[in-house]
Amino acid sequence: MQHPLPPNFWRYHLVIPLFILVTLTLYIELSGVDALLADKIYAWEGGSWTLKNAWVTKALIHQTGKYFSLTIALLVILAVIGTYLTPRLLKYQRELFFLLCAAAGSSGLISILKDISHVSCPWDFSRYGGELQYASVFSQIIHMSGDGCFPAGHASGGYAWLAFYFLGIHMKSKWRWVGLGFALSVGLVFGISQQLRGAHFITHDLWTLGICWFFSLFMYKLMLLGKSPSNSK
Repeated sequence: MQHPLPPNFWRYHLVIPLFILVTLTLYIELSGVDALLADKIYAWEGGSWTLKNAWVTKALIHQTGKYFSLTIALLVILAVIGTYLTPRLLKYQRELFFLLCAAAGSSGLISILKDISHVSCPWDFSRYGGELQYASVFSQIIHMSGDGCFPAGHASGGYAWLAFYFLGIHMKSKWRWVGLGFALSVGLVFGISQQLRGAHFITHDLWTLGICWFFSLFMYKLMLLGKSPSNSK
């Protein structure tokens, strides 16, 4: 049985988000917001990345944050395994596979792009205590002059769970808004923390959010669109 999409689904989940991503990217690139914001953070920290090795930003948010996201992924993996062992969970198999594929795929895609994008971190540039001459994200991508800092890997540990929101749409659950808020909140905390450490510009985090959103949307279309939600069986 085909289940219709909510009204204007593609407008609100594809067209408008894509327009916002492109518009913000062009604005940031043309106005130099990346450097302007990093300049202010760097100056606020006293002309050095004082928070680079601070306990809150490095140990708590960066290191513990990784384990937090990995723990959620492990719980999803265990739930997927459980669908093969417990008949009661079998009906949720497709949804759990979607959650795993969307989240893991988002993070994996970010890692691949980091390896091939050749974009450096703020702390690599001489204006922030590094050795490289500053260049914008677009310039580095075109000239392949930087190192692997784009998109933002750590922020993907939060934004990858935008998959919860799309799962909620499929399940026709109001909890989708909780899933959306959770993913955005964790991604923002992870991203801002890394910006305070000098690890990323705001563009890096913006594109991580966009990639995770559109990848989850793609997996939703591939795996769940038109399928009956398990809670309707």
